[in-house]
Amino acid sequence: MNPYDEPMAIPPPLEAAPRRSRRWLVPALLALAFAFTLGVGAFAGATMLKTAQAAAGGPGIAQFSLASTPGSGPHGGQGQCDAYTVSSVSGQTITAKASDGSTVTIHTSSSTKYTKGGQSASASAVTAGSQIHVQGTKNSDGSINATQIDVR
Repeated sequence: MNPYDEPMAIPPPLEAAPRRSRRWLVPALLALAFAFTLGVGAFAGATMLKTAQAAAGGPGIAQFSLASTPGSGPHGGQGQCDAYTVSSVSGQTITAKASDGSTVTIHTSSSTKYTKGGQSASASAVTAGSQIHVQGTKNSDGSINATQIDVR
């Protein structure tokens, strides 16, 4: 007998391979969407912060008063000061009035940096009647050793 004459057995149908569970797909896509949103928000926030700082004339200038700055207090400290109106300028000493009407003496030095409208300026930008914001060390006598003066 010829092997080709015998009826051929039909192999049993192949069962489909079990499908892997895709339960991880939805949480993974949600995590990816969250990370993308967080990244876009961080980028937008950083861009807005740079714009706000540029509009204010630098990082944090005129944003905070000396009373809210860590390290400041009755014994002095480094920090931001309130707005002042210049009464007079004599050499490296500026006499100014605070918003509460008190008179403040501001000492400058060759290392004091001056800005006006967000741009670098010179000491001559400070004149009687101009509005200034001062950053520096407040002394126990109430005077200020200025490290930066922003002319408004």
